[in-house]
Amino acid sequence: MSTVQEILKKESFFDAAIIRHGFTDYMRDYEIIVGARDGPPNTDLHAYQFIGCVEAQYQTRVAPLVFVQSLPDEYVYSGPDYPSKEGPDGFIWGVRYSNAYPGLIYVENGDRAHYWSQLLKRKMHEVTVETEAFHLRLVFTEVRYHFLGVEPEVVIRKDYPIEATESESSDSNI
Repeated sequence: MSTVQEILKKESFFDAAIIRHGFTDYMRDYEIIVGARDGPPNTDLHAYQFIGCVEAQYQTRVAPLVFVQSLPDEYVYSGPDYPSKEGPDGFIWGVRYSNAYPGLIYVENGDRAHYWSQLLKRKMHEVTVETEAFHLRLVFTEVRYHFLGVEPEVVIRKDYPIEATESESSDSNI
């Protein structure tokens, strides 16, 4: 049986595209879907599940001024749904991936893993994931990896914002 570190080293996603990440619908595990792991134009998809995730800390890496400029919904749309506009100033969320660079790093003897190991009386692990758009820290007990395929049957749907209400629009300038 491979250890967590061996699996993560073997299934590295350095410089790949993080397509989606977040807690699974049953909320015990944190999942990261990675594409183009071997670089563009590859369409391979991989799933990483961080089992028993007790801590997930997310922080944007988009500069504050750029983040604020990128809040309008037009920055979320992509392809034919994208409103026609020449060279918008801001971060285009609509590309629907984030470049994993330097990617996933196993935190040896991490403080948060140590804290949770003491609390739960079992070995816990800690990783960070760094992209141009965010920094993520996960603390978990085990990792599982699954190759989804080159043309996976799993369709990753596009999420779009719920229409803004009038009161929400007026609250944005506080």
